[in-house]
Amino acid sequence: MESPKPAQTKNLGAWSTFAGATRSRVVDLIINNLFNICVVVGAVVMLTAAGSLIFWLGAALAIASLIILGWLMRRDIGRGRSLLAAYQAQRIVVLLAVAATYLARRPDQATWIWVATGLGIFAVLAEPTIRVLMDKGTPVAIQLPGFPTVPRPPFNPTLVALSLFAVAAVGELLALIGAPGWCYAVIVAIGSLAALIMTWYAVRALQISQRSSKGIRKALQQYQPEFAVYYAARNGARYQVGMWLPYFERLNRRFIVITCHPSTVPELTELTSAPIVLPKFQSAHGRLWHLVVDSLKIAFYVQNHQANADMLRFDRLTHIWLNHGDSDKAANYSARHAAFDKVFVSGQQGVDRYAVHGVRIRQEQFAIVGRPQIERIETRDVPLPPEAPRTVLYAPTWHGGKPNTNYSSLQLGAQIVDALLARGVTVIFRPHPHTYRDPQTTGIARDIQRRLNADRKATGRQHVSGRAAEVDWDIPDCFNHCDALITDVSSVASDFLASGKPFAMVAIQQQGAAFRKAIPMARVAYVIEGDLSTLPAALDELLGPDSLAEARRTYRSYCLGDAIGPNAPLPFIREVERILDGPRPERRSVVGVPQAEGVAR
Repeated sequence: MESPKPAQTKNLGAWSTFAGATRSRVVDLIINNLFNICVVVGAVVMLTAAGSLIFWLGAALAIASLIILGWLMRRDIGRGRSLLAAYQAQRIVVLLAVAATYLARRPDQATWIWVATGLGIFAVLAEPTIRVLMDKGTPVAIQLPGFPTVPRPPFNPTLVALSLFAVAAVGELLALIGAPGWCYAVIVAIGSLAALIMTWYAVRALQISQRSSKGIRKALQQYQPEFAVYYAARNGARYQVGMWLPYFERLNRRFIVITCHPSTVPELTELTSAPIVLPKFQSAHGRLWHLVVDSLKIAFYVQNHQANADMLRFDRLTHIWLNHGDSDKAANYSARHAAFDKVFVSGQQGVDRYAVHGVRIRQEQFAIVGRPQIERIETRDVPLPPEAPRTVLYAPTWHGGKPNTNYSSLQLGAQIVDALLARGVTVIFRPHPHTYRDPQTTGIARDIQRRLNADRKATGRQHVSGRAAEVDWDIPDCFNHCDALITDVSSVASDFLASGKPFAMVAIQQQGAAFRKAIPMARVAYVIEGDLSTLPAALDELLGPDSLAEARRTYRSYCLGDAIGPNAPLPFIREVERILDGPRPERRSVVGVPQAEGVAR
């Protein structure tokens, strides 16, 4: 007989198919409608049944709506979303429900109740204005010597929304105990102070931002950066830009990071002391011309974003494609890369990958620079004794933005981890950072972490997951603490080659021979098919004889170049220095645009 849980999952999947939405979206709709029913029915019942026992049913529904809304807000905070101007309608309806409770309990306090309710609603409605002011009052430059900095907010803007939610919760409690209406008005006034303070800050930040925008070009000309790192994405700066920043800094040359979205600034300031600048206004020459000063010679790119075109139009720069990892994913052989002057690849495999997929890039555009990030990965080409205990790193990638870019095995993760535990293996679990942007994949990751914690208590094996594997350790640390790897199609597999240790790859998009043909890296990996039919055989090799050891060592130089260990960064540093110290490439000018301010391709 089937258990209730699979039936529920199937039912949810059926609703997902019917609605044409993801399961997480269907769950969101169900919860939001449950909130709507609770808050509306609760308010109506309280207003129409004051003085009767049914009133308390309405009060219970109002409290339930507060709990549901609190859960929704807490969930979004966990996803890293700002709550400023979010859930406005829900919070206003909750304030009206509180007013209904108060009017039912203390009809003599109607004036105080409506004054407090009006003030609370006004504060909620002001949030979009605050958000717009804050978006306009973003920094122009951070860490640029001698340049005025827009102050940071006095507190997290999310607190504006949370304070008004707290006002509603306290107000409901005061109403139920029959407190005087002026008490509620005082609470609302105090809770609205957060919105007032943030409005004052946003206006002041906007003034400073507008004044400083006019002087950014002069400040950059005085600073004289030699190269820029351009980042146009909203997310992922920590691992995409962050993996290259230590090597940029080793060049001992002045550089800047140009980021298009203020939301990335806090992460970037934690990663580098270099100036971080943001484009602030549009002109006839584009929105970046005031940042591209005469001293700049190179622009680096680490992410496949269509807004890269804004920077590529500056013809006198040498535009270098770096990417943020080396793998057989489609992002590593995009036809867009032909637009760059130089395409940096780790090894000859990076060159061949484009040709195999029909992407035409001139040979002189390529530069084989190795993989600097493998310098801290310890190499162990000698196999472990058969009886030695094993530690396996399971590092699934994320599902990508489209179905055809979904290489993630996380959906199979619990079964893979259970198979490892059954063999007495110690597990390190490190999912892709984007895993926690989706509630469904977050739930799967949490389930795997719970399984590991339970096994740790039962067996004493020191599994590593959660913060320990994802924050306290970085990827090289995880590699150095494991004896083997299970991963997907990602740069994790490429970098792991430096360790000399065995690894397995999970086939998601293709199966069997088609997978090995499409993903060359799989030819030196033990392949776990998507139906897990080859999982036992793959684990036998991974934890035992490792028959692919010699093939992996040969493939390592083809994929990563010849420099491993402490020497890994040297080819990259030497190539960048050669370009910086060499002559500027000859470019054609476009009539009407001064060469010093950038020209279009």
